[in-house]
Amino acid sequence: AVGINAEYGSSGINGRVREAVVSTQSTGQAPRPVQVVRPPHPTQTFATQAGFSVTIAQAILNKSYTLIGSMDPYVRLKVGHNTYETFTHAGADKTPRWNKIYHCPLPNTTLRTINVEIFDEKALTEDQRVAYAKISVPESVFQGHTLDEWFPLSGKLGEGKEGTINLIISYTMMPMITQPHQRIHYPYVAAAPQHFSPRPPTPPINESDVDMLKDMFPDVDREVLRTVLESKHGNVENTVSAVLQMADDSAPASG
Repeated sequence: AVGINAEYGSSGINGRVREAVVSTQSTGQAPRPVQVVRPPHPTQTFATQAGFSVTIAQAILNKSYTLIGSMDPYVRLKVGHNTYETFTHAGADKTPRWNKIYHCPLPNTTLRTINVEIFDEKALTEDQRVAYAKISVPESVFQGHTLDEWFPLSGKLGEGKEGTINLIISYTMMPMITQPHQRIHYPYVAAAPQHFSPRPPTPPINESDVDMLKDMFPDVDREVLRTVLESKHGNVENTVSAVLQMADDSAPASG
């Protein structure tokens, strides 16, 4: 059976908000309807369950994998059968910050690893995974120590070469709400509606600037140069830097 409890609301950062919990568990029985547990009712019973408290603080990435504009990163955290996703930090590129805390119940006390993946959210294509890490939780965490460390990220650049992510991990007993014959979800509070500020209008593109860029980069298609110039709001200097970066990214690796 597969259950999804998703919340869409204000994150304080422009961009589509994603805070989802996905539970996957093989039971061998027919799937039951998934019920989201609302704030507790007096007749409900309470229990505790061991789990990790994981704060996804921030990351520093070594490479931007988008050709135009900036990356919009979010994190996917996997603990046991559960998957959690942060909101998207729009435009953060290589220095995203999330500062989100997740309370992750453990399916058993032998689980010692968690997995994190960083994705670049795309509007028209599938989101791109840019970095990942499998983290072994040390025994000291189970003895009450809070782990606050930067963990290396792997990806196309190689093992541990994509950058680092800052996680804060502790072991705790957390309350849960149980009812007979129901899947368990933790209560949530709906967030306030998200309000977006209108983008300033893009200034008109000067054709003489496009001509100058074409003279500087004769091998680059004119429409590509125009698109990059528009994304940089007509700033020629920033456009030149972006095109040079594109050329560096597409150049074959030496050796």
